[in-house]
Amino acid sequence: CKFWLPKKRRFCSNYPLLDSEFCGNHMQRSDAQWIPCPIDPSHCVLEENLKSHLNRCPLLKQSQFLTRQPFYRKGINSIMGNDDPAPIVTSEMKRNAVHSMPEAHFLELVAKIKACHASICNGIRDSYLIPKACGIWTNREVDKKMPFQEKHVLQQASILGNLEEIGVLKMAATEKSNSENESLESGHVTTAVVEFGAGRGYLTQMLADCYGINKVLLVERKSYKLKADRSLRKKEGLTLERLRIDIEDLDIQAVESLHNLQYIATGKHLCGPATDLSLRCCLRRARSAGAGTRNLRGLAFATCCHHLCQWKTYINKEFISDMGFSKEDFDAISWFTSWAVDSDHGS
Repeated sequence: CKFWLPKKRRFCSNYPLLDSEFCGNHMQRSDAQWIPCPIDPSHCVLEENLKSHLNRCPLLKQSQFLTRQPFYRKGINSIMGNDDPAPIVTSEMKRNAVHSMPEAHFLELVAKIKACHASICNGIRDSYLIPKACGIWTNREVDKKMPFQEKHVLQQASILGNLEEIGVLKMAATEKSNSENESLESGHVTTAVVEFGAGRGYLTQMLADCYGINKVLLVERKSYKLKADRSLRKKEGLTLERLRIDIEDLDIQAVESLHNLQYIATGKHLCGPATDLSLRCCLRRARSAGAGTRNLRGLAFATCCHHLCQWKTYINKEFISDMGFSKEDFDAISWFTSWAVDSDHGS
């Protein structure tokens, strides 16, 4: 099919109809209009076919199944209490606002950022740790079929190394040698791991290879080729569960398989607001006495795509406001972060 897909940067892979350069989905019609599917906006449908498409959309059954699950609560982690229901601000809107900012205001904002950084960031230290437990990965002693990229392996190892340093992870060999009196209640054994934005699950793969865990829950909105899943499912004594759900809608206290289990939360490359949503998901207090106790032992998230952060979902608006920044300042600051890995903006 000769229909160009901008997001995928390729032509449609379907076969064209007879006497046409396009498939049935993309056949050109002068009186037709393509609109995003209400169930899954990642694909489009002809407006005239919308009614019939909604009854057979491939994601319809998945969406219906998800809404029936006890852990699904629409928007539970997006807005808390009386948070400002601010609209989503796109990257383009942020960029336009920064470029239209008066020079005097821009310089004033930069000065304020530098002053705040100097006052609060002295106590923040770099913590790059490669634990001995991850030696089989850092020394490339793992299955040759598993993808190996040194940059990602070192990042994953450091996430786990920091969790080990604060005492919520222990080497499998150490846990096996613990006395019989050390139990789950004593807080020395982690039995479950929840990885947010899990993707193909390689962070959890390293964790399962190097530490004693017996329950893994992978949370991811999209569907990926499950390379790590296949390896994880072969591990003796390890239970693997994958939830295809937007973190915004996940009530983790209602996940049945985590009841009465202590767990740690991890995430690598939690893009923009996904970090705030994951923190809210993990740290939300029980809303009723019968909701059970929180069993979160610790968490370690590696953030990314800071320019996509949103005031609507940001978890600590009070902190930003106390620093003297407005919502508009927040949008500008989040856009500035992309300059750290972009070109020189000194001018």
